[in-house]
Amino acid sequence: MKLIEGMKQLKVIEKRMKSNAERINQYAAIVSSERPIFNTEVEQRKQVQSLIQANTDLAGEYLTLKKRVDFTNIQVRVSISKESYSISDLLQIRRVVGALMKGTYAALNDRLAEQRLIATRVSSGQTGEKPPRVERMYDETEKYGGMQKWQDLLDEIETRLEVINATTELLSL
Repeated sequence: MKLIEGMKQLKVIEKRMKSNAERINQYAAIVSSERPIFNTEVEQRKQVQSLIQANTDLAGEYLTLKKRVDFTNIQVRVSISKESYSISDLLQIRRVVGALMKGTYAALNDRLAEQRLIATRVSSGQTGEKPPRVERMYDETEKYGGMQKWQDLLDEIETRLEVINATTELLSL
């Protein structure tokens, strides 16, 4: 089974469990004046128990499959830009780390210093010999280079993950 098939199967199991839970809710109780949906109370109780057992079995199947997906994501290595990553690493970069790093480079700006400079001019009213100015403590090339590096990595991860998921066999535990 390919990784993508395993992930799709997990979603199918989730849907089946939710559907079974809805059916359990429907069959779990009746009003004393109603006729049971399954002809007799005994049959209806059996149906409820059967659905509970089905979800118990599906929960076990889900957990086993999820462990295999997680194990595969940790074990399989992928090379991107001369670096080796696990699939799990790539997913974390895509979900969290990439945005944090892009935010790191976006934080390299002079907006707050500009605001402080304006506030200083307004409050002091001084027109000294050498007026204060904003000085950047970073290199604009580093800022845009870093942002581009992380965006390129995120783009590469996005395209590679589709292929990886479609071609990687799920590993056995």
